[in-house]
Amino acid sequence: MVGVAAAVAALLTGVGTAHAAPKRPTFAWVVTESSGGVPTPANAPPQTNSNSLRTNNQRTLVGTPQDDLKRTCRNEHFNQATTREGWMADRFNRCFTGHRKVTLYKLGGGPVPVMIAETEWDYTLVGLAQSANRIVDWYLTFDNWEERGGEERVTTPLKISLSGCTTTSVSCLPTSGAVERPLGNWRTDPQTQITMLSPNGTGVGDTFVIYNQIKLSMAITPSDPEITPWTENNMTSAEIRFDSAGSALASSANGTVFSDFSPTFDLAALARAANNTAGVQESIQHIDDALHHVDRTWPSFVGKAIPGEYKPELGSEQRPLRRMTGTDRIDKNRDRAKKVCVDVWGDGAATPNLNCDEYPFASTYEGAYWSTTEADGDTNGWMQWNGSARMIGEIDNQDAGNLYLNNRFYKANRILDNDKFFVAITN
Repeated sequence: MVGVAAAVAALLTGVGTAHAAPKRPTFAWVVTESSGGVPTPANAPPQTNSNSLRTNNQRTLVGTPQDDLKRTCRNEHFNQATTREGWMADRFNRCFTGHRKVTLYKLGGGPVPVMIAETEWDYTLVGLAQSANRIVDWYLTFDNWEERGGEERVTTPLKISLSGCTTTSVSCLPTSGAVERPLGNWRTDPQTQITMLSPNGTGVGDTFVIYNQIKLSMAITPSDPEITPWTENNMTSAEIRFDSAGSALASSANGTVFSDFSPTFDLAALARAANNTAGVQESIQHIDDALHHVDRTWPSFVGKAIPGEYKPELGSEQRPLRRMTGTDRIDKNRDRAKKVCVDVWGDGAATPNLNCDEYPFASTYEGAYWSTTEADGDTNGWMQWNGSARMIGEIDNQDAGNLYLNNRFYKANRILDNDKFFVAITN
């Protein structure tokens, strides 16, 4: 919380130079109470979860999608939402919230600044990234608006703006990504929408990706040059990614995600939702053993540490998996995992009814080839792989990989090459 004296003192610090004293402003807008936009510590763990993706189906929500997300955000995730990164429900839904009180003071004429006008509000910024379009909709709303003092609390303009709208590959509605109204108008109509769009098929690489950093700014901008304005930048920090990856890699040819969110793949939860736990029970057991019972896994060696599980106590030093695309590269991981199966179960173990299953998955950079010295030419590198391979039923293995990992996780979350994710097995 910002104190009045501290705020005014900060405003006046450094007035004057060795050559001439500039004219001191007679009036100034100063923040006197502030919450929200708190920087996240550099060593904080990332946000992740394995929740089902939120629906934007109007018939299943209480109010509009943005209202429903706002309610959940403020009621259930308020503390996280007040950080600069906000709260992320998944790769397509996030929100930020905070409070500001801004006061117009008369400076000089006595030891205590004189309050002329004052206004305060709670704010919520909701972002909805579209999984099937290169579009992000942002909704800003004000609540609990209060005002005191002179007419400046009504007539002075308040400008809301989002960064990232002035690039050649991203456009916004309104064009500038900013909305300015008198404070009184914001009180009577306390909401606005800013939409970001990126043309399909534009960007870098074969998936045509474009990254954009989004930061919220607010400014009270009086027209009188004798009044010092209030401006606050970097109130939020969000990374969005537009892509045209195509339907082979994602649920639709084009889409948008909040790429600073790394989701968690929970095979057990996905199977339960489909009433098919028994159908992939061997795969569930294999992942659980790899994460929690390394002594039950092969290859076997001292010091083996299998990655993928989210551990809050590690802070920012997590060991997520990273998706890898490309059939040839994936096949190299599979071939080396098969060496483990042959070494343990023999040449004849693989049959039409049994597959060699691997964790970390062949479709990750943590697989048996690319994460070991095999990639450097060591033909025995697989023997020191921080992973696990075992024989399991063919249908179980294929359903776990194709139906759940590929379709309901990779594609649904638009997990592209080198995207990070975590793995969990919940009861």
